[in-house]
Amino acid sequence: MNRFQRLHERLREKAADARERAVVYVAMGDSVTQGCMQDGVVEYERVYHQVLKRAIERRYPGTVLNVVNSGVGGDTAEQSRSRWERDVLMYKPDLVTICFGHNDAHGRMAGVAPFVRALADSVGRVCAETEADLLLMTPCMMMKQDNDRVAEAHKPLVADFIKLAKDGILPLYVDAVRQFAAERDIPLLDPYAMWEQMERDGIDIHARLSNGINHPDPEFHAAWGKAMEDYMFSSVRLEKKPPRGYDFK
Repeated sequence: MNRFQRLHERLREKAADARERAVVYVAMGDSVTQGCMQDGVVEYERVYHQVLKRAIERRYPGTVLNVVNSGVGGDTAEQSRSRWERDVLMYKPDLVTICFGHNDAHGRMAGVAPFVRALADSVGRVCAETEADLLLMTPCMMMKQDNDRVAEAHKPLVADFIKLAKDGILPLYVDAVRQFAAERDIPLLDPYAMWEQMERDGIDIHARLSNGINHPDPEFHAAWGKAMEDYMFSSVRLEKKPPRGYDFK
């Protein structure tokens, strides 16, 4: 069964008739969704949702897909509650993706339950107040050791991130998203699993972090967008499995 039936119907409608309302995709998240890369650099055109936009437009020539970038640096699932009306619902979206976890992880173990509640409330609003198809995503992996990609201005943050890694905090949030999606039968794409695969392949994940801390590089965004395309246009479910065929080296 096609989990994104409404999205495809809307894309076909718009491709067939220019008078139809444009298809709207809202990407909700933190600095990764915003497109932040290394210190002071934001790549608005190379972020994963723009990669997906271009792929969809190739598959549906003549359609119009408007992507609303609702990523905000430093935001958490809980903090995002105050802007859902303004940044998501008012656009009457046809597709919504939600990707949080990086900043939430600084709440450590005590923050997992509030994180899940915030996700549940956000999902509930999308389902109750829109007709949008929904896709949840796990966060990307973050730094585990100091490295030469970390800008001087961010050096004071390193110790805290390394402690998060040593204490195994981010995986708790990743597993919470996976479990939440599985229990509610919500489509899930798992970028974190892609990073786990890179580690198994012997790749230094820090070489794939633009800022050396928590922002994936443009090449990973390209693979991420391709994985989204594959998931949305295939009957093969990618939940909890890294997509195959991508060269991360």
